[in-house]
Amino acid sequence: MDRDVDAFMFHLKVQRGLSPNTLLAYARSLTRFAQFVAGILSREARPSDVSRDHVEAFLQARKASGLSPRSLAATVVALRQFFAWVREITGGSANPLEDVEIPRFTRRLPIVLSEDDVGAILRAPPATTPQGLRDRAILELLYGSGLRISETLGLDVGDVNLTANFVLARGKGRKERLVPISEPCRDAVSTFLRDGRPLLMQRRRPALRGRRDPMFVTARGTVLTRQGFFKNLRTYGILAGVMKLISPHKLRHSFATHLVENGADLRSVQEMLGHADISTTEVYTHVSRRHLQEVYKKAHPRA
Repeated sequence: MDRDVDAFMFHLKVQRGLSPNTLLAYARSLTRFAQFVAGILSREARPSDVSRDHVEAFLQARKASGLSPRSLAATVVALRQFFAWVREITGGSANPLEDVEIPRFTRRLPIVLSEDDVGAILRAPPATTPQGLRDRAILELLYGSGLRISETLGLDVGDVNLTANFVLARGKGRKERLVPISEPCRDAVSTFLRDGRPLLMQRRRPALRGRRDPMFVTARGTVLTRQGFFKNLRTYGILAGVMKLISPHKLRHSFATHLVENGADLRSVQEMLGHADISTTEVYTHVSRRHLQEVYKKAHPRA
């Protein structure tokens, strides 16, 4: 079944354009399943040999190994997609996932930073170095526009319109959306493009020139990685005196929550975040409600 899994992964990457992280999650789930089936049947087993009993035994084994309900649900989704694709290309009718329900799980509330903490983090990068100007612009895009870190680091210079104040983000599945940028964000990006990026691009190797025009680069002119920025962000959190563990996604969560708390409608927040389903965005109403409860308990004399 390994060849079928490989063909399906190729389909997801080339035809559906899923993100690298999503592809990795699918590959892990399907590879484990193929290994499980091979242990029961044989390495020559095909998807048509798989029954619902095999699927349920695999899910039970994964659950017994300590897999969380959320991860178990993601595994079921991956298997559903795989067998639906198999049916489509083979014209078969059997589907071992037909009556298998996606496990229910409690959605965890995202961790949100206060407006004061965010402000301190945004001020942490030094304004005297190209790297500091670069990281300040990245932080402003993460919090000011709610971009994912992969979307931010994937920006080209032409994706940011400083005249109309918007950025062209490419999200999951390479879906494009226009997201407004704030005045502080525009200023940070403009300053980086003028005073920081030209210095970083001086060491870019000739072989890399002309391929694309990445916005955020390292001191060697190569595209900045998530791991590289994450290390810097940890440092900025310490410099800002923020006690919580800082991550790019927490800035995105804070962007959405602060919008909702200040009266933004959920549909607009959904569009800016690039969520396909508004139920994903609704979690920020619960975070906001929790914030209101905390304010009430602290401020009301009879709380």
